[in-house]
Amino acid sequence: MRLFRSIRARFTAWYLLVLAVLLVLMSAGLYFFVGRTLYGSVDDGLIHRASQLASMRDIPARIAEGRFEAALGEVLGFYVRAEEGFQITSTHVVEDVLEIEWIEEAFRGGQRFVTVTSSGGQDLRFYITRFLPRPPVDVAASQTPGAPQGDLPLSRDAAAGELPDEAPETIEAPVPTVVVIAQPLDRIASALATLRATLLIAVPLTLLLSAGGGLFLVRRALQPVDRMIAAARDIEETDLSRRVSAQADDELGRLARTLNAMLDRLERAFRRQRQFTDDASHELRGPLSVIEAEATLALRREREAEDYREVIATIAEESRTMNRLIDQLLTLARSDAGEEPMDVEPLDLLELASETVGTLRPVADEKGVRLVCEGTAAVAIEGDPIRLRRVIANLVENAIRHTPADGTVVVRTQAESTHAVIVVADTGSGIPEAHLPHVFERFYRVDRARSRSEGGSGLGLAICKAIVEAHQGRIDVESQEGEGARFTVHLPLRRGSRAG
Repeated sequence: MRLFRSIRARFTAWYLLVLAVLLVLMSAGLYFFVGRTLYGSVDDGLIHRASQLASMRDIPARIAEGRFEAALGEVLGFYVRAEEGFQITSTHVVEDVLEIEWIEEAFRGGQRFVTVTSSGGQDLRFYITRFLPRPPVDVAASQTPGAPQGDLPLSRDAAAGELPDEAPETIEAPVPTVVVIAQPLDRIASALATLRATLLIAVPLTLLLSAGGGLFLVRRALQPVDRMIAAARDIEETDLSRRVSAQADDELGRLARTLNAMLDRLERAFRRQRQFTDDASHELRGPLSVIEAEATLALRREREAEDYREVIATIAEESRTMNRLIDQLLTLARSDAGEEPMDVEPLDLLELASETVGTLRPVADEKGVRLVCEGTAAVAIEGDPIRLRRVIANLVENAIRHTPADGTVVVRTQAESTHAVIVVADTGSGIPEAHLPHVFERFYRVDRARSRSEGGSGLGLAICKAIVEAHQGRIDVESQEGEGARFTVHLPLRRGSRAG
């Protein structure tokens, strides 16, 4: 149903369901508790009435003669053993509603409470027990504090104090006798009916009012969500600067702050993507412009074969530059997407650095830079040899590029605590302090006026950082302008290896 697609409706429905169950359980418990209490009070009154009757003499005779005035609605009867069955003395006819087994049980010393509907349709609560008369007691004494108080009145004779002047210590019944006392349950039934009607009206009314209050409270509680939805609708791909209001310190406030943090990350990612696209377009436009210009000039007029060779060589060089740039872009894109596979194997970092430095030594010699590789012990790591060799090569090539003739580039490997360390330091021009936080950004160049042949594409250090982080490591840079630069790579040692 469309109605229950709303959180407000579902929340209110669950709230009303739980409240309805609680109200029904509470009402049922209250109804049964009140009923049990009322019926218990009747039973206590019947027991107390039997105790009062036991203090009076000749009750059966008084009943038979009509001299005993029972309480309002009270049914009183005495069963006495006779040669054939029982002899009954009662204020009302009771033998047609009682079972003989109950009377027999009382003669044997038992007692029973039972609710019986009379022939007239009236519910009566009966107390059936053996009648054991006691000497009469002083009425005033029976009313002293702490004495049992009954809800049912004494007979008129007992209330008037018409007791014999001389009472024996014990009155023995001539034959076994059973007393039957009953009270009508009309008042209890009426009270329970009133309570039942009240609950049947109060529970639905309470649920109705609770539904209105619940909807109001849920709507008020979810107002921040509506504001978040409105703000989210206004946020577009071209404008991620808007944020969701997050003033409260509750769950919705934390949700708003989480959404704002996500929007911050998305904004930075979109900004990097736009910058990356702009820079890539700019970098590719250069070689393409050179290729187009050389080809156009070559086609304008006939040229010597040597001129054509120079044009083709220039086009080939620019094509290699484009190919290298595209390869770097693909490497970064795959790294960002987590699709750059790595062939991890045990490696000796000193050996890997020595091999890489050996391949770059001719480049350093051609520029007149002294290239040194230092390391006194093997450093055991696990990693992809091709990608780690690329990290070392990029750092060394960058150092050679920025170190003047007669300068020095030092590559040193060592183990520190739980990490392997490779340091590439040069004695070149250094990096100004303002540029240090940005050197690992893509297409970032310290000197933007430097040509590509001298300054590279600006992707080498970004690739180094991506590869190192893929190996659960980190890369840092330290430099002062005019005093060279120092790049430090930290990689985890192989499991079970320790620093020497």
